[in-house]
Amino acid sequence: MTYQSEAIDTFMDLDAIPTTVGRKGFVVIHPLYDAPEAKCDLEHLGPMKLSRGCRIALVAVRFYLVAIMLMGAYRVVTLLGGVKH
Repeated sequence: MTYQSEAIDTFMDLDAIPTTVGRKGFVVIHPLYDAPEAKCDLEHLGPMKLSRGCRIALVAVRFYLVAIMLMGAYRVVTLLGGVKH
């Protein structure tokens, strides 16, 4: 057993970590060594409720992205010689 695997085994034993810490410090647990969390079940969530302002902002971003893609496509076509001025 190497030093690294011993350290991982020590951190994986969550019962060995004290639950109460005095004023002198905090217990810090790296996310890789923390106990896994339960995942959300996305099938039962349903559609999100959006406010009017949020919906307008998302539509504006969608139109902006489409406009940028069209301008990029036009630029590529003009560089390839597809459009003569």
